[in-house]
Amino acid sequence: MKLIVFTGLPGTGKSSVAEAVGRTLGIPVFAKDWLEAALLRSGLDAYPECQERIGYAGYELLTALAQRQLNLGQSVILDSVASFERIRQQWRQLAAEYQAEWYVIECQCSDEMAHRARLEVRTRGIPGWHELTWDEIERVRGYYNAWNESRLILDAIKPLEVNIQAALNYLQTKNLE
Repeated sequence: MKLIVFTGLPGTGKSSVAEAVGRTLGIPVFAKDWLEAALLRSGLDAYPECQERIGYAGYELLTALAQRQLNLGQSVILDSVASFERIRQQWRQLAAEYQAEWYVIECQCSDEMAHRARLEVRTRGIPGWHELTWDEIERVRGYYNAWNESRLILDAIKPLEVNIQAALNYLQTKNLE
């Protein structure tokens, strides 16, 4: 049983790789953007007191879904920027509690121009969700905490198929941490 986290700034390919890995391995993928979009569609953003809490609620929903899968003895993939150490620690503890192997796959893009170009053509089709702008990516970069643990780092300038295969290879090895 595995708890797999795909992390990184928006537009670095984490959803594309996570979904391909999930399909290949038969593991459900839960994405924070989809959960937040559902909250937005429910009208919560109409209430000023709720607007700033939607992101937090998205993480709580991801955690609850992960816990449910692990409780059933099933692996789970979480697709999220996971900017803050507190959510990462919560997920590490969840993996430990259920004796699940813990894997982190961080997606990056080493070429800023390529990253921007990816955003300009990106259409993910999430109902109720808007495509992010470069200014929003820069804002997220400002509070994104560096990962200080063993993980696989994928670079979005490589072909998608190469990154998918690298992720699958990584997940075939037992994480010894």
